[in-house]
Amino acid sequence: MTTYARILNGIAVDVVTADPATLFHPLIAAEFVTVPDDVVPGALLDGDEWTPPPPPPDPEPEPEPATPLEQARAAVLTTIEARKAEILAAGYPVRQARASLHVAVHDAGRADLGGMAITALAAHAGSVAWPAAYAQGWISTENIRIPLPDPGDGLALAAGVGGWYAAVVQHARDLKDAALAAEDTAALDALDPDAGWPTATTAEQET
Repeated sequence: MTTYARILNGIAVDVVTADPATLFHPLIAAEFVTVPDDVVPGALLDGDEWTPPPPPPDPEPEPEPATPLEQARAAVLTTIEARKAEILAAGYPVRQARASLHVAVHDAGRADLGGMAITALAAHAGSVAWPAAYAQGWISTENIRIPLPDPGDGLALAAGVGGWYAAVVQHARDLKDAALAAEDTAALDALDPDAGWPTATTAEQET
């Protein structure tokens, strides 16, 4: 019996005992050479010396199954994060003429508010005029303007949004810290992921 193999980068591949011409396209078959009968796929060729292929790496150990406490903790953390995302997605609550409006607090929205606040500071100091576009109003997520007739109104809105956003993020962090510090499921059960979040009352702005 004759053994054939293709050798690529010093490694035996496609090791066969039949005539390669009967198994492969002629261009591929031309790459085969005869090798010792004990050569197997993956064997290494160094000069004229063959060595067996390296052993496969040890499989990754199976992770330890989560304990009931770890499972409960993960569920509470997921609930807290989902509640925070829900509150932030709704936006900063503003009451205007008995209408409940919201100001977007996503990254772009807060960046726009920051730009408005800088302009309001300059206008408040008399360095620039308060732009009519800002005075016309900040557009809420409901597509209704929240009038900002003077720079102080703009500063108040920007400060309210910033403080409310920070309060939401910090409350989520407090809840997560409490969940991570819980020593048993009873302590986790005592946490209320729906309690303590900033409300429309604390963020209320009569316009």
